Amino acid sequence: MTISSPPSNGLDLRVVFETPLRQFILWLAMVVLVSWAGYPGVICVTPMAWLIALRVGNLCVARSRSEKSSQRLVEATVAGGVLGLLQGILFIVVIPHLGPIQADEWMQTIILTFIMVIVGICAGAGLSFFTAYLNERRHRMT
Repeated sequence: MTISSPPSNGLDLRVVFETPLRQFILWLAMVVLVSWAGYPGVICVTPMAWLIALRVGNLCVARSRSEKSSQRLVEATVAGGVLGLLQGILFIVVIPHLGPIQADEWMQTIILTFIMVIVGICAGAGLSFFTAYLNERRHRMT
């Protein structure tokens, strides 16, 4: 079975979805293990986990089968956004387990969660783009 290259005008969707998913699994495992040990507050470290997007950008550029540099940058950006979305979804799942949420705190919790998802997508996309851009620029200079 051979894997065909992506169309010259299309994105390498394998890289766009597989790379962030593989990196997310590590974060998911850590959150599950630490939460299971009795510390579900580890999910509050999610902004630190956005740094995983730096690795996603590096991996996307290295593994992409796209010919154009601009396509690889778009792939890295989208992959970083996907990583941020996955982390946001995990945040949504874990937040209710942190403890009881008072009736007057529900709206604030929903707003905070929404902000974390949106900022996570943007941070993931931006950080991933940044490292992909630096890799592409270094590659052009050599």
